[in-house]
Formats: sequence, C-alpha cells, structure tokens
Amino acid sequence: MTIPDQVRGMLGWLQTGAVVGIEADKDEVRIKPKIVSKKQTDWDKIWRTIKLTRSFESQGEDIPASQFIVEDRQRH
Repeated sequence: MTIPDQVRGMLGWLQTGAVVGIEADKDEVRIKPKIVSKKQTDWDKIWRTIKLTRSFESQGEDIPASQFIVEDRQRH
C-alpha cells in the first residue's frame, strides 16, 4: 500500500515497511499500527513463498512491478 509522504510525515509510526492493521466500515477506512512480535513472523515460510512466486513463468508481457502497479491502479 502506498501512503503519501505528507501523511507518513505526520505519523511517526508509519514508516516504510511498517506493519499496519486496517479497519473499515461503510464510511471510512482506518490504518493503525500493528504490533507484531518477531517470534510470530515465519521468515522461512515468507522466503519459500517468495521463491515459489518467482519461479512461475509470466502469463503475459513482462513489465516492471512498479509499472504494473501504476497501470493496475489506473484501471480501478
């Protein structure tokens, strides 16, 4: 999720890579800090998943992830 610099600057806890919780109802979305214990993070599983994901062959045109994200956001 991309949060504008101006908003991140107002919130000391919202830095690049921060883990957040998201709450929503029909009128608003709230982003809050989420406390995650390092013991709860299964980094081996995360890296296995990343390696597996990278092993799949592309189904379409190869483009940089950043370009895909921009184009995807423009479609919605």
